[in-house]
Amino acid sequence: MADETNSDALSSEQIRDLEQGTLAASSRLPAWWGIAIVLALTFAVYIPTLRYQFVHDDRGQIVENPAVHSWHSVPTYFTAHVWAAVMPEELGNYYRPLFLLWLRINDAVFGTQAWGWHLTTILAHVLATLLVYLLALRLGIGRDVALLAALIFGLHPAHIEAVAWISGVTEPLLGILLIASFLAYVEGRDEQAHALKWRAISLILFALAILEKETALMLPGLLLFYEWIFRREWEQRAGVRRVFLWGGEAFGKIWPYILIIVIYVPARIHALKGFSHAITPLSTAQLVFTWPSLIAFWVCHLIWPAGLSTFYDFPAVTHPTVRSFLLPAIFDVLVGLALLACARRSRKVAFFAVWLVLPLIPLLNLRVFVANDFAHDRYLYLPSVGFAVLIAMLLKKMCWGPPRWLGIPTSLFVAGLCLATALSYGTVTESSYFRDNLTFYAYNLSKAPHNPDAECNYATVLAEGGMYGPALERFTDVVNHNPNNWTAIYDLAFTYYKMGNMPEAERYFLQSIRLNPNKPDQYFYLGMARFKSGRTAEAIDPVRQAIVIRPNGFAYHFALGVMLKTLGDLPGALQEFKMELANNPGEQAAAAQVDEIEKQLQARPETGK
Repeated sequence: MADETNSDALSSEQIRDLEQGTLAASSRLPAWWGIAIVLALTFAVYIPTLRYQFVHDDRGQIVENPAVHSWHSVPTYFTAHVWAAVMPEELGNYYRPLFLLWLRINDAVFGTQAWGWHLTTILAHVLATLLVYLLALRLGIGRDVALLAALIFGLHPAHIEAVAWISGVTEPLLGILLIASFLAYVEGRDEQAHALKWRAISLILFALAILEKETALMLPGLLLFYEWIFRREWEQRAGVRRVFLWGGEAFGKIWPYILIIVIYVPARIHALKGFSHAITPLSTAQLVFTWPSLIAFWVCHLIWPAGLSTFYDFPAVTHPTVRSFLLPAIFDVLVGLALLACARRSRKVAFFAVWLVLPLIPLLNLRVFVANDFAHDRYLYLPSVGFAVLIAMLLKKMCWGPPRWLGIPTSLFVAGLCLATALSYGTVTESSYFRDNLTFYAYNLSKAPHNPDAECNYATVLAEGGMYGPALERFTDVVNHNPNNWTAIYDLAFTYYKMGNMPEAERYFLQSIRLNPNKPDQYFYLGMARFKSGRTAEAIDPVRQAIVIRPNGFAYHFALGVMLKTLGDLPGALQEFKMELANNPGEQAAAAQVDEIEKQLQARPETGK
């Protein structure tokens, strides 16, 4: 897999100096010293997150998710989407049973101690950083460049969302499994004596990777590019016959990966009731109009990761303008041409350019995302592997020279030191907003003041803290700008409900039901608002509708039992209380009601005698 001789040529004197310096350095320190320092620094910059709490989706996905708190739920991980236990009536696009299993193991070990969850997330990122180093080393990049690539990857601020946020651990886990699978494939390709063992390991890791996150489906494509780029005839023009011969040989090597995908796809379709579901209705033109600004966003955040956030004001481009379409398109083309020009001169550059681009392609299907929620830095985790290696190779080109500092050219050592300082500072300072929910949403709203999700979430946190006035202002602002935003309207109704303003609560619950009739909680609380207003007979139908949508909804049957009991329907109330106990065996209030009503029903015949 040696690269072209004309791309990295050094004079014989430079090579001699390089060898002498490397030998001198290796006599002083073991070979692993460099990567040990990089991994320790990577761990250190994320130590502050050990004090952080569960934020954003952590609450619904972990703290309030019954499937995460029971080993009995593990089989359901493989038959439903990630949010099925919390929102069973919703269609989901995320089939990630291995991720749910990771959450279950963490819950069993740490419970609600957030520091433990943050610790395992950091360790996952450290392991992924080590694998990036081994990947660069295995492909013949050189130890100094591999160290620099691992340094860039480990400390890059674009990874904050994937490491400082517990639910973002999907990215480090995917990185671990996918890079390890690729390395095992390369080992099996080059070590014929143990080829079968390495191929089996690679296939097992690939199967685990696609069960952790669907982005792993890109691996067979990456392997094809690897086989093409590192073929022996790289310098020769590829004729039709040669391409067909290569294609047959390459398919013979990767067909087991295709077989795993063939097995995976029906399981995914069964669990999600379809391979994927369109959430945001965008035309093909709107997709194309949005791509240039989205790609430019990714490139800019890799090159200059500053002012990062979890929410961005990033709506779809419906009407292209010079600023929203033309300028980003020109920028993207220039970046693409620069990558292509460099890739034509070096196999290694070509391969890592593919690694940079390939994981981003599935993200261009914007229809599977919520509107205004297309841009996230965590999506850069896997592409940044290619970016880190490319930047490290570029710096090596710019900072060549004989080794002076521990076997590394002085200029490269200084460049690495400056880069480590800048990246560490950026990661430590910009990750602090993950401290708690109030800080998280306040920060995100300051960065994306026109993002309705950021504003709604911030208002929800205010309401939970009893600050109803500011919360109502925020919800109302979202509704005024987005009259059909179901989340804002429902949250506005629920805030009025908590305040005891039942007429306004009922008004907005009815409005939310008109917008989206498939959500059970809005029916439940509509019934509760009517019950608390003294209109028990009118409250029963909405609660029954909530039960139809979610039969095991917490307290649904209990509330209906109380309403029926109020109307004098003791047998009906008894049945509902028993249903609540069946769903929640530890519910003492329901058990007490069952005992009370059974005694009343037993006493009725005696009264009639």
